[in-house]
Amino acid sequence: MKKNIEKQIDWNKQIVDTINAITLIADENNIPRDTVVDGLKDAIIKAYTKEYPETVLEVNIDIDNKRLSVNKLLKVVEANDNLDDYAEISLEDAQKKDSNLKLGDSYKEPISLKEFSKLSLGLYLSQMFKHNISSQSNKQVYMTWQPRIGEVIYAEVEKIDHKSGMVTVNLETTFGFLSRKETIPGEVLVAGQKYNFYIKDVKEQTKGWPIVLSRAHVGLVKYLLMLNIPEIQEKIIEIKDIARVAGFKTKFSVFSHQASVEAAGTVIGPQGSRIKNIQQQINSEHIEVIEYVDDFKKYIVNVCSPAEIIGFAIKEPTKPEERRQITLVARSDKLALLIGKFGNNVRLISDMLKANIEINTVEEAHDANLQYQRVEALSLRQQTFGKTYKKYHVGHDPLNQYNRTRPNAHKTTTAPTSSKTPQVRQQEFIKKPKDSVLQDFKNINREDLLKELMDVDASKNISDNIEDDSNDDFQE
Repeated sequence: MKKNIEKQIDWNKQIVDTINAITLIADENNIPRDTVVDGLKDAIIKAYTKEYPETVLEVNIDIDNKRLSVNKLLKVVEANDNLDDYAEISLEDAQKKDSNLKLGDSYKEPISLKEFSKLSLGLYLSQMFKHNISSQSNKQVYMTWQPRIGEVIYAEVEKIDHKSGMVTVNLETTFGFLSRKETIPGEVLVAGQKYNFYIKDVKEQTKGWPIVLSRAHVGLVKYLLMLNIPEIQEKIIEIKDIARVAGFKTKFSVFSHQASVEAAGTVIGPQGSRIKNIQQQINSEHIEVIEYVDDFKKYIVNVCSPAEIIGFAIKEPTKPEERRQITLVARSDKLALLIGKFGNNVRLISDMLKANIEINTVEEAHDANLQYQRVEALSLRQQTFGKTYKKYHVGHDPLNQYNRTRPNAHKTTTAPTSSKTPQVRQQEFIKKPKDSVLQDFKNINREDLLKELMDVDASKNISDNIEDDSNDDFQE
């Protein structure tokens, strides 16, 4: 008798410990206690019915009073030779236990928790409970984090599995994971350090952590641009199109809603400081900024730069779900720059233009009898100087101030044009002391300087070409 009492006390203690464990699990995983209780009930029923499939169980758990009971529900039937002991009880036996029972009623037969101490049953119960808790925890995480898809979070790397490339990130209330394909190629993350992560997806049912993070997503760069460039936050400058091949290049176009603010120059910053700051946060990935224009044909040329194209042909889609087909025509010696390493540049162009891209050489276009629109554009060198000249030639050109009409200008004579080559003049200029440099600038013949910089024939009027609006159509 004493041993039975001791065993009963021991089982009661285990029940109390189980109830306490339920409470702790609920609090640690931020899951409602009723949800954890339901998970344990379901685990007990599935574990028992796995051994005795025909059994119907009733499980009661009272957290407040630390009570747990399991009952087998037996249907009261007439006595017969084929009585199922796991699901039925005879009327005679049932009324011995409860005289009020009648045919068709259910008799609750208590099940001792000792039965769950069997190795197979206890192991399965443990597995089922863990699975239920994991499932409930994932649902809770899904409800909390699913609305945050598309956000960027600054979080600490918890651990790195170098074999699989999986990175676990501590999100304080839960964990997220970063697969190898969502990392920036060549970037080495360090456990214990914090980084920016883009929340790409939240899975409702998964064996691992449900929050999928990314550092390769284009949304991360867009977030960093907004964070580092106030004009974008204030919507003075708008990012029109953006594309990214992580580890290779990010390319995007910008448009200014204020005439006084130059979009590309503002984004780049003094000496590229703003872009450099962003590059430091994405493993020094190359970033290209281009000007957006409403004219789609001109925009194609801008998107393809710095690669030069001879022309292009556009085929409009016949169905709403289809994309444009654009064939770019380029010289054979320009294909490598246009296509890019592993075709990455073409991918960027395709994403920016939202079109399928095909590339032909001039010879291939001729053989295919392709009708394409030619691009009459200045060379990249001319574009660069021409744009700078147009921007600063009024009131901001350091050379312009020395060509203005000055007092006693009639006393100043223009120095004769030098017959020396530009290379020789450059070396002499470098060797001269500082006090003679300013005088040299004063004596420069502006027309000659422009001709040398633009590298064109001396008989051609440079200033007219630069300020001619018709030649400015395809400039960056």
